[in-house]
Amino acid sequence: MDEFTNIRNFVSRFLTFTEEEWQMLQSMLSRRFLKKGEFLLRAGEVCNHVTFINKGFVRIYNVVHDEELTINFAFEGNFTTDFASLLPRKPSTDYIVAMEDLEVLQLHYEDNQRLYEQAMVWQKFGRLIVEYILLFIVERNKALLFNTPEERYLSLMKERPKVIANVPLKYIASYLGVTPEALSRIRKRLSQQE
Repeated sequence: MDEFTNIRNFVSRFLTFTEEEWQMLQSMLSRRFLKKGEFLLRAGEVCNHVTFINKGFVRIYNVVHDEELTINFAFEGNFTTDFASLLPRKPSTDYIVAMEDLEVLQLHYEDNQRLYEQAMVWQKFGRLIVEYILLFIVERNKALLFNTPEERYLSLMKERPKVIANVPLKYIASYLGVTPEALSRIRKRLSQQE
């Protein structure tokens, strides 16, 4: 298995492509390694890459009133980027940090634009990924507005067990919009119900 197997498998879930189209994409990907605690992106920088995580995972967060608020986590086998910076080419407000040693494949913004011009299949893939992310954001916003913290935690356990298994509780609490103490109470209550 080479470094392109995971990304090829991911893309194959969304569409079919020819070997020539695949080589087009593969030739534009650059491989990068980061140590735990290193940043893929810092607030104030313009996001220049769409990043596929081959190994490891990242936390995406924002700093508001000196407090880190977790936006999301991205694990191996998935893409991460800051579209709000990448697309309009403006400075990011997000941080993307390695939560463990990372191996990533990155596609530069300019190469991505070239891919869109060269092959319709990559335009379609870009649209499908944006739709996929948009649906995730809509569902997350609804959960934050309409679900109780306990319901959000139960949903996270069911739909994203990797988060529960790998992420420190303080970041899970932040992601759920609760304090670590409130999350501890939720976890205790649920364990007593079992």
